[in-house]
Amino acid sequence: RSSTQLEGAHRPFLTRLAAVVSLVVVTGLVAAYYLARPQERVFSTGVGGHERVTLADGTFIALNTDTAIRIANNAAARTVYLDRGEAFFQVKHDAAHPFMVIADGHRVTDIGTAFDVRREKKTLAVAMVEGRARFDTPQNPSMQSLNLKPGDHVVATARGVSRTEKQIDELSKQLSWRRGVLVFYGTTLSEAAAEFNRYSDTKLVIADEKVGALKI
Repeated sequence: RSSTQLEGAHRPFLTRLAAVVSLVVVTGLVAAYYLARPQERVFSTGVGGHERVTLADGTFIALNTDTAIRIANNAAARTVYLDRGEAFFQVKHDAAHPFMVIADGHRVTDIGTAFDVRREKKTLAVAMVEGRARFDTPQNPSMQSLNLKPGDHVVATARGVSRTEKQIDELSKQLSWRRGVLVFYGTTLSEAAAEFNRYSDTKLVIADEKVGALKI
């Protein structure tokens, strides 16, 4: 054969070889990327479920109904992603390795803290029980950043962030789910039904608005 014919005969083989080499390189890069990422642990609960998690550093996390979190540990910081639901955090403080909770674009950074984070469709609520924490929104620096103290209750929506002060015993009632009970005081029946519905697949419906407005 001529040299041109030989080159033509080997071209399909060289093409396949180049494809295999490219695949190996891409696979290696993808594997290296995932190996380099901080390892995540996932914890979740179903509707009506609860789970308690104690991390190696002594931090305690309680997951409420229908909740999912991801925990990423790396050398620089301890990070928890609240993908849905509600979780209470009793953080073992370590200034060299900040503990952060990220939910819906917002971030709570521990400064020796116990706090609750509740994520719903359109709101994110943070209740401070003890210690201090910083609340900010890294994806939107123009949104208000807050230094939180015990009793602070923060609600974040697309419109902005609001903070109110509550008595610690009021927050304790709000977080009574940790003891397996729900406490209502001056709550409308509609609000109570909505709270019960978080814990059951069988939903309560109050058809009469006047009855729903009654307080218990």
